[in-house]
Amino acid sequence: ASLRVAELDPLVSEALRADWTTMRRRVFELQGCPKLGDWLDGPEGQALERTLADLRRGSREDALAALALTTELARRTEWTQGLLRKNPGAERLSRLFADWLRAWSGRAPTDSLLSEPSIAATALYARATTIAGERILSRDEILDEAATAFLAQHMRDSQGQATALARAIRAAHPAALTAFDEGDKALLGLDAVAERLFPGLDGECK
Repeated sequence: ASLRVAELDPLVSEALRADWTTMRRRVFELQGCPKLGDWLDGPEGQALERTLADLRRGSREDALAALALTTELARRTEWTQGLLRKNPGAERLSRLFADWLRAWSGRAPTDSLLSEPSIAATALYARATTIAGERILSRDEILDEAATAFLAQHMRDSQGQATALARAIRAAHPAALTAFDEGDKALLGLDAVAERLFPGLDGECK
């Protein structure tokens, strides 16, 4: 994966290339499964968040680089901390995917480079939120409702019609969009997509 993602190096905007290359190496070589929240609070994590923000504001290749970093961070850190208390790591991860969707959900689904990544970002947002909302005998309904409302903003336009993102998800994973539209446990269909696309990516950093 590290070798493949290095193919982005010459494609990332020149002004961001040095920061991208530095963060690519740091994230893809991260060892020891640190807790995501703790790592983000440190100097390397703060540098990553700044780089991600810059990449999200950049070109389509920059956007792909941002998503690659965020996804690899999810693989190499721990963001599940038990069911008895809130999970700040998973919530912070979900916000990183949400930030990407805010910037790119309108353009990415019709872009040949970003169409499939936009579906992955949506599914991983649902996965992180689903894990963040786990409680010992129930779920955090407020968190689920907020996440469902957020996704609805990106999958329905002001007239209630399906956006390009929703159409892309329907074409690739129709059951997930049906589950979302039906409203009951709306995140579960997209969470299942994340499990198919990224098996075992559940915050335990095995």
